[in-house]
Amino acid sequence: MQSGVEIEAQLRAKADEDGEFRALLLKDPREAIKVATGVTVPEAFSINIHEESATDFHMVLPPAGGRLADEELGTSSGGAVPTGDW
Repeated sequence: MQSGVEIEAQLRAKADEDGEFRALLLKDPREAIKVATGVTVPEAFSINIHEESATDFHMVLPPAGGRLADEELGTSSGGAVPTGDW
């Protein structure tokens, strides 16, 4: 099973190479993810895709209070990938 980081890298690469896929990813991220990876994202899971430009800046903040201590970071692993098994 791919990690969330691996899937994100795969989506970025495909969107960079394929303009039609990029448009689909912006319009219908669930369908684009399914097409590219075979992963079905549950409806309860929110997906937001943003396209940056030279004049836009996007930053994603973790949940409030969600920062891990340095000790916890050392033992943590990659992100989870949503599947239809939820």
